[in-house]
Amino acid sequence: MAFAGGSLLAWQVFGSEAGPAFFYPPAGVTVAAMILSRRRLWSAVVAGIFAAETLVDILFQTPPLASVGFALANTIEPVVGASLVLAWCGGRPDLGKRRDFVAFVMGAAILGPLSGCLIGGSLKAVTIDAGSPWLSLVLNWWAGDALGVLVVAAPILLWATQSHFVRQRPWETVAVIAVAMAVSFAGFWTAAPLALLILPVLGWAALRLDMLGAALAGAVVAFLVNVTATRGRGLFANIDVSLTTRVALTQVFIATIVVVTMVIAQESRARESEVEEHEAERRERIRLETLSRLARKLSAALTPQDIGRALEEEVIAEVGVQALSLGAVGPDARTLEWVSGYPRVVLEKFGDSMSLSERTVATDVVRGGQPIIIPTSAEYAQIYPDKVHWAQLSGAESTVGWPLSSAGRPVGVMLLVWTDPQPLDAEQLYYVAAVANMVSQALVRAQVYADERARATILQSAVLPATPAEISGLDVCVTYEPADVEQGLGGDWYDLMALPGNRTFLAVGDVVGHGMPAVEDMAQLRSAGRALAHQGMEPAQLMAELNGFTHDASHGKFATMVVAIYAPDERSLRYCSAGHPPPLLRRSATGGVSRLADAHGPVLGPLPGAVYTDETVAIESGDILVMYTDGLVERRGADIEAGICSAERIIAGWSPDVGIGTYCSILQDRLAPRPRADDVCVIAVRFTPDDEGPRKVCAGRSGSTS
Repeated sequence: MAFAGGSLLAWQVFGSEAGPAFFYPPAGVTVAAMILSRRRLWSAVVAGIFAAETLVDILFQTPPLASVGFALANTIEPVVGASLVLAWCGGRPDLGKRRDFVAFVMGAAILGPLSGCLIGGSLKAVTIDAGSPWLSLVLNWWAGDALGVLVVAAPILLWATQSHFVRQRPWETVAVIAVAMAVSFAGFWTAAPLALLILPVLGWAALRLDMLGAALAGAVVAFLVNVTATRGRGLFANIDVSLTTRVALTQVFIATIVVVTMVIAQESRARESEVEEHEAERRERIRLETLSRLARKLSAALTPQDIGRALEEEVIAEVGVQALSLGAVGPDARTLEWVSGYPRVVLEKFGDSMSLSERTVATDVVRGGQPIIIPTSAEYAQIYPDKVHWAQLSGAESTVGWPLSSAGRPVGVMLLVWTDPQPLDAEQLYYVAAVANMVSQALVRAQVYADERARATILQSAVLPATPAEISGLDVCVTYEPADVEQGLGGDWYDLMALPGNRTFLAVGDVVGHGMPAVEDMAQLRSAGRALAHQGMEPAQLMAELNGFTHDASHGKFATMVVAIYAPDERSLRYCSAGHPPPLLRRSATGGVSRLADAHGPVLGPLPGAVYTDETVAIESGDILVMYTDGLVERRGADIEAGICSAERIIAGWSPDVGIGTYCSILQDRLAPRPRADDVCVIAVRFTPDDEGPRKVCAGRSGSTS
């Protein structure tokens, strides 16, 4: 039907006194049909061509010999053209690719029509137009069919891959075609320069509507140009050649312009694709960098609140969301607890938690374990009519809820809201999925950390009493400050215990690491030290036993410690250190401060057979002993020696009239101000006469001193 209709159009619209003027749209229909169909169906196409050609020729009283020849020419032409194109392209051509487009032009628009024109033009020269030059008739046939292939077959082949340009810009497409019609009439019915009129329009079509737009506009121009050319008007009207030659030259001119504009469209699209690829690569690089930064922050996040802050800092700007909320499944697995939300007004309105039995985007995601993607507010209102006020509150236009899970168990949900409609394409959702995967792992780690910290806190509280026992003859102050809470509880400890024989055991130690293992090591080492001291061991022997114990029983295999045993009857202090900063002794008589560093051995654990020695110093009434962990005097980038010297200067300035607790607080605040990077433990002991009886004991823990 298409072939027959095109043939009638060629005879009636483009006809002349000698028959059709050979702008032949059916040539494009037949070659496109063969390119797009399987070879076993080509026989049906050939049969259709013969039947349609015969009917049209009978209608216009074409001689039988010419009719058979025309049918043969119109059959061989698409077979040759389609075969060459399919062979050169390895299948159906993609005209958007330069190689395939060249193959299409060479095979379907040049060589195919050439095979047909040799048959059809020759038969026409001996039957219908016996007096016309053979070359002119052959050229006319070839030019008309070639132009028909370009402006008819090309749009058909391009429609599958480029029709979206036309559908997305329908009014612009209509405008391009209308302007193409106007300039075609203006160029061929007036003396206006044709190329200057047509090229801008076809260029507009090429740049805005790609190759399909250029082909459609070219078809309009070809139709109107052939109408005017067959009526003796147009660009070549004044050339002293036959009408058929003028028509052929016009068709070659139009075909050249169409090919050039389609190449321009192809080049423009290639440049745009290159820019889009570079932009996609840039976006992907930025997203990977964002994911890398987020991974680093989440690896250090120990609480759900830390995770929420990391999401706000890295994800909001990248995804462009206006609201982002993080919910965690509660301990009872019946509630969803909002642990983070941006902006804050969202959580203030929604509350801290909700029942999982309630129907919302977030709870449905947790229960179903699948993402919920809602592109528009209208869809949100349709799915959750009872929660429309939530969408109105946040201004939600597009909403995505993404499940957070671990080992198939739901742990939470990530809710993202945009106030502008979003494409929510594969690239965007892939990024959200990657973020959700990292957040899921971080939430699990945060829960493990919370459980471990709770156990460690209980154990540490049981081992380290808030207030040490009162001991006659000693004015004692103890302060203990763990490192920043995010690093977990540490292994610093102290001990103060009365021993048989009116002696007192003093100790300060530091186990390597943080968290539950460090607290467990600390508890074991402290308990072992107390037991050994109660048996009457001197500091050196006690330290040797603890060294072997640390090597065999601890998690970290490493600890430092200093112990001292005070004998008031002898007014002496016997001490031993294992890799620990030296205690500082302030003499009341002179105000001088000395380091107790003469009995210094290796750290506990690495060397099980290490030998330790102890030393004894005399103690006078009013002397002050300060024992501490390295968190008091050690700073990153600074020598620990500088910290010890600073402590000596501060302690030297203490006055006997001021309470020991006040000075402990000053010492800690000046040398280890908040935020603290390491645990800090300090024992300060002022030795007093026994007849004064037990003195007030002060203690400070977790940020307070008394």
